[in-house]
Amino acid sequence: MDMARNGAVAVVALLLAACTSLAPGVVRQGAIRIDHMVLSASGELGTAVDAYAGFDNRGGSDRLLGIECDCAASIELHTVVRAGGTVSMTNTFPLELPAGARTEVKPPGIPLHFMLIDTRRRFAAGERVPMRLRFERAGTVAVDFTVVEKSADGWAAWPGH
Repeated sequence: MDMARNGAVAVVALLLAACTSLAPGVVRQGAIRIDHMVLSASGELGTAVDAYAGFDNRGGSDRLLGIECDCAASIELHTVVRAGGTVSMTNTFPLELPAGARTEVKPPGIPLHFMLIDTRRRFAAGERVPMRLRFERAGTVAVDFTVVEKSADGWAAWPGH
């Protein structure tokens, strides 16, 4: 009887592991699934560098309050506004993550992109850059952004895309 029970427990554990396994590079924090974390390569210090990510919210509404890293003075969520031949960008954190919806901050970055301000290091294609994402309900999660030569190509090449 114990053998049958132990076997059933093992099967259930394997099924649960298969259901909750994530594709490479995907992170889950509470009900939020984060993917497509790409950052553009840059050979210069002190510049602004664009970054992108996708969010699947499988729970109640939440908001991304901010992103932090040791690699830049700050990270902003820029909304690009075009009016009368001029282009401006404003910091628009927090990013709303509606319940049961997918939200993408996706290249080419219009109207949204994350912007690393006053970078403190260079970023070479292929490396991973640690950052911390702060959510209103889901809390803080450590993630790695992958540095790519061209953000649109990196987004398209993301595993499982």
